[in-house]
Amino acid sequence: MRIVHTKSAWEFTSPGSDDPFADFVTRAAGDGFGGLELFLPLLEESPSRVAQAMEAHGLDHLVIDVITEGDNPADHRASFDAAIGQAATYGPALINSHTGRDIFPFDENVALFDHAVAVSESVGIPIVHETHRFRPTYSAIETRRYLEEVPDMLLNADLSHWFVVHESDLRDQDGAIDLALSRSRHIHARVGFEEGPQISHPNDPRWSTQVERHVELWQRIVDHCASAGVETLAITPEFGPFPYVPMQAFSDEPVADPWDANVAMRDLVADRLSV
Repeated sequence: MRIVHTKSAWEFTSPGSDDPFADFVTRAAGDGFGGLELFLPLLEESPSRVAQAMEAHGLDHLVIDVITEGDNPADHRASFDAAIGQAATYGPALINSHTGRDIFPFDENVALFDHAVAVSESVGIPIVHETHRFRPTYSAIETRRYLEEVPDMLLNADLSHWFVVHESDLRDQDGAIDLALSRSRHIHARVGFEEGPQISHPNDPRWSTQVERHVELWQRIVDHCASAGVETLAITPEFGPFPYVPMQAFSDEPVADPWDANVAMRDLVADRLSV
């Protein structure tokens, strides 16, 4: 199994640039990433433009992020179908979806996840559902219920959210965590802690305990994927801009540069995770 490190454009800025997307791809490739993760609602480039830029820089793995939205489950299903149809035109290796809402009834969200499984089979692209606050997957406890009900449902493990939701390092719910890790086929490598979804920087020694715990959990995902015959596992470092990164008081200066944090996170997981 191959591990590829993909770069999100989330925190990238290029003020005054005539071509911010070209600048982003150039910088991502220059910093050693092997692919891209692009957020469909903000993606203005055509599929051909994305493919050409990636090929020019030797990037060979694309993840597209989509979201569902609306006032009710029917709206979310319709927005899911539209987003997947558009995402598929980019030929991604994987689609990562923010699916459903935490406020919807359990059965309605199950229907959305069942539908997503069918759509994934139809378009021939793996679809994973991100573990995220606001969504049905906001907690390990709730996510376990959905995974047990929808046996083919797959996850993008953004475990930083669960550290906050449960205000713990998740050691006290091994059953739910083991099931989630076994069904994860993508990783958002951001380190959370008991009071927030993002530490300042992975190299800051004050956060070493939290970093080690995340690495331990990510390694278990790698092991599960290897055992399941997954050919490529994409890992996207996902330290984000404000408000994920706090600002210095009365200042526009972040406490750490998120792009630098993501490069450091990439280096750390490349060194520590093994197939």
